[in-house]
Amino acid sequence: MKSTVPVILSVLTLCISCHSQIKVTENTNDIELINSIFDKIEVQGVDTKQNLLYGYFFFDKDKSKLENLKNELTKQSYKFVVLDKKDNGEFMLHVEKVEKHTRQSLYDREQKLRQLTIDYGVSSFDGFDVGNADPTKPLISNDNFSKFITSKKGNDLFDLGIKLYNLEINDKAEIVFRECIKQNIKPDTASFKLGNTLIAQNKVEEGLKQLEQATKLNPNYLGAFFNLGTACYDNLQFQKSIQYYQQADKLNPNDDRIIYGIAAAQYGLNQFDKSLENCKKALQLNKDNDNAKQLLQMLKGKTN
Repeated sequence: MKSTVPVILSVLTLCISCHSQIKVTENTNDIELINSIFDKIEVQGVDTKQNLLYGYFFFDKDKSKLENLKNELTKQSYKFVVLDKKDNGEFMLHVEKVEKHTRQSLYDREQKLRQLTIDYGVSSFDGFDVGNADPTKPLISNDNFSKFITSKKGNDLFDLGIKLYNLEINDKAEIVFRECIKQNIKPDTASFKLGNTLIAQNKVEEGLKQLEQATKLNPNYLGAFFNLGTACYDNLQFQKSIQYYQQADKLNPNDDRIIYGIAAAQYGLNQFDKSLENCKKALQLNKDNDNAKQLLQMLKGKTN
């Protein structure tokens, strides 16, 4: 039976994908959250200067307090959506309004709603979501996004892909980088980014092929070899993981992250003596490598 495999830190990220509505909840730094949401929808082609449907949410254990708040909000032209009991025993009030907002005006609106929450003795204002002014349509559709990217050419298209990638909007980044490859725009980097976005969406087999393509186009692509090592490890392909990490090591010798990756994959193959050797090497290179420290503990009693 194989021993438990240590967890290696992956450089790949998970996606946060925008569909019919984008939800923001209460936070001490509201303006940063608002900026983040606006960034995410604008990069997908949404004109935030137009009328959009903004929903607002309030919570309290006392339904009557929310009823009173609802009556006040409907006087202020908010549309009542629902007031119901959630699984945690609290009641939720949801109201909405079609309106135009800048980032600052939405921040100001949130502060007014927080004050109104206090005035009515309601436990919490829980933030907003934003959707299409027509609630039967998604805020961001694939058709609209496809039309949006046709306006981007060359480096502008590639830069859009990078923005989507950095915001972890992987489904849309995938579309853009596929188009970049089709148009031969920075094909090695586009293949690398596409591979990462595919793996983040659990499309592992195709993602690995794209990372391999990046190394064929650029045999010195350190990041691609490293990510191939990580992705193969994450999917229990330990021998392949070692091979890719060794390629990365040739390009960048004495990197403790790479050496640790080799050690972790060797552990997965029960090659404990080799794993211990590389684990110690990783710690010699960087005594603060927490993954290597954890692996070293797991290797105790497993080596000759």
